[in-house]
Amino acid sequence: MISARQAAAAVVAMAVSAAVLVGARALLGGWLMSDGLGAAQRPLRAGPITPGPRRQPVRVIVVDGLTAADATTPAWAALCRRGLDLTVDVGFPTKSLPVQAVLWSGLTQQQLGLGPSNAPRPRLPALVPAQVPGARAVVQAWTRIARAVGFAEVEPGVEADPVETGADPAAVAAWAGAFPGAARRAVASRAPLVMVHILDVDQAAHHGGRASARYRRAVADADALVATLVAARPDAAWVLVADHGHRAAGGHGDAERSIRLVRACVTPAPPGAHAGQRGAVHLVDLAQHVRSLLGVAAHPAAVGRPLASAMAAPDPDATLPRPSRAAAAVAGGLALLTALAALRWLRPRWAALWLPVALVASALVAGVPTLSARPAPWAPLVAGACALPAAWACRRRAGALWLVAAVGVAGAVVAAWRPACRRRWSTDARQRALSHRGIRDGERGGRGWAGRGRRSAGGPGRAPTSMRPISDVR
Repeated sequence: MISARQAAAAVVAMAVSAAVLVGARALLGGWLMSDGLGAAQRPLRAGPITPGPRRQPVRVIVVDGLTAADATTPAWAALCRRGLDLTVDVGFPTKSLPVQAVLWSGLTQQQLGLGPSNAPRPRLPALVPAQVPGARAVVQAWTRIARAVGFAEVEPGVEADPVETGADPAAVAAWAGAFPGAARRAVASRAPLVMVHILDVDQAAHHGGRASARYRRAVADADALVATLVAARPDAAWVLVADHGHRAAGGHGDAERSIRLVRACVTPAPPGAHAGQRGAVHLVDLAQHVRSLLGVAAHPAAVGRPLASAMAAPDPDATLPRPSRAAAAVAGGLALLTALAALRWLRPRWAALWLPVALVASALVAGVPTLSARPAPWAPLVAGACALPAAWACRRRAGALWLVAAVGVAGAVVAAWRPACRRRWSTDARQRALSHRGIRDGERGGRGWAGRGRRSAGGPGRAPTSMRPISDVR
């Protein structure tokens, strides 16, 4: 029978472990999200030498958060038939600002030292928009990203950007209706470079996952807008690309292939390639193509190749970071020292297994934590709280099988509790965001911008207001 002293010691150990776990999560999260020093990128595999494309006006559409498996709508199919149908590896991390920084600088995220965050940065090197007079960007929101990657002329103003703290609700509602028209005017203009950044698809994926009706509607609306924009300037060189995909339940940031590999359409096909040709390239290759179209010299450290050359010489995963052996050795050593210390000084000794049991149970139910799927900190804590008494009770009767039973009990509790908590917390977070921005429910209605004849803040026939402010989840 366990003594009162042993029970108290176990409770104290559990409390200390919980505090350490929560504190470590906060510190580790901050460290993982921060930038670092730039690292060298090895040259990519060389293909045949091909001439560059002729110079012409460039139009780039970035559809935020569109998974490659869902980029099969009519406008995507039509544009890819006219030019190249590409699978693009956007690298790591799969966040909007780091990905766009690669597109507009030609340097990988590791060369730029960018972490998985959309926080404003100082001016990045070698940005194409900063070297093209008259370059313009029209974005649904997140104007700070367009400015960070070198665009000096950005629509809308900060007062109409729902992400900005000082945004005016009336201006936000007006811009949601005006965005499609502003994008079309910019595309049809004489500007040498125009970027249009569509965000509703990403917001819908974060809100309800890729299987939700809102996501499907956002994909269809984005496709309708793409078709309208391409028709407005058919003589331009077009690049249609997603900046990352999403997990089935929503979420991105890490290097999962379903998130990192996106679809892109490039038209016209450059020299050495033909219309309808398919291939796999890296985002730095696409960046090199854009530079060639605009006549902007590449950064000396850039490794991008002409698209025809890149398609002929695939180099999978070449732009991903590789953990060093020294880092792996340090991590393994720290884990071993922690386990030895717990077994040496913790009494009762079996209480030392609380944390690993909790983590295993949480991983089985909530999944292995990644930057794309970060489970709430309560999952291992609740699992451990259930696992400890279950472990002790089973240990008295079933010997070595107590660990399996403990994990099963903890996993069952987390599985039962997780959906309800997720629904409640996500709803509360959305309501806090809407309250903070001053956006009323009535201002959020609508079905996108496809011009369905419904009355909205933009007037009859104008696109309904569909902008939904969210936190830093790009």
